[in-house]
Amino acid sequence: MPLLLARIDDRLIHGQVVHGWGGPLRPTWIGIVSDPLRADPRRADLYLFAAPEGARAAALSVSKALLPSTLATIEAERSFLLFPGPEEPLRLKQGGFPLVEVNVGGLHHAEGKVEVLPYIHVSSAEREALLALERLGVRLTAQDLPTNPARNLAPLLGGAA
Repeated sequence: MPLLLARIDDRLIHGQVVHGWGGPLRPTWIGIVSDPLRADPRRADLYLFAAPEGARAAALSVSKALLPSTLATIEAERSFLLFPGPEEPLRLKQGGFPLVEVNVGGLHHAEGKVEVLPYIHVSSAEREALLALERLGVRLTAQDLPTNPARNLAPLLGGAA
């Protein structure tokens, strides 16, 4: 079974992921890839508790996500990978993870960020990480909900069309 969804969303597991994406895709396993979250088990538990019914969830460091055992879990399950920002999927791809497409569904406004779409605001570092992913052959789509059309994000960031 291929990876059903690899999504950058700074809110991680929340209503859009659980109901919007989880409803139609029915994941059985969700991996949240974040070194800081993995290092804070109490905070991680809050996110993991919000996993949709029927899905197991785990907080993973980037290095743990790169292990063959994690890839085996992803391939054996109906899997989602969630990232708080673009650095984690970039590090996975650079580490040899077979990431083909990343959905950017929510990077919210903060000081120093520029609006790309109403639900995507990026800092210069996030923009560069996203474009680096695109240069590594990862397709970037902007889509907040599966009922809305997906857009190619790279041209909106100044990347290839």
